[in-house]
Amino acid sequence: MTGNTHFSARVHDTASLHPEATVHEGAVVCAGALVCEGAVIGRLASVCERARVAKGARVGERAWIGEEAVIPTGVRVAPYAVVPCPEFIAAIIGGAR
Repeated sequence: MTGNTHFSARVHDTASLHPEATVHEGAVVCAGALVCEGAVIGRLASVCERARVAKGARVGERAWIGEEAVIPTGVRVAPYAVVPCPEFIAAIIGGAR
């Protein structure tokens, strides 16, 4: 595990964490997730399987990033926000992924 990670954060062995990313206390980064350069994962936030947090993006405290969701470069996700997985979004709007 690399990156600026607080001792109580949990980063899965198969997650990819850039050395200049920050993962705060109590956060969880799941299997296959990608946290890019300069990204910040807030306290008690969750980044689910195969999600991507792009360069310089910030995930707020207790936010939840769903499976395979993508947070684009420089985007800020508000504290307590939920970013659902693409399949969930497609189901709601009636489209295919």
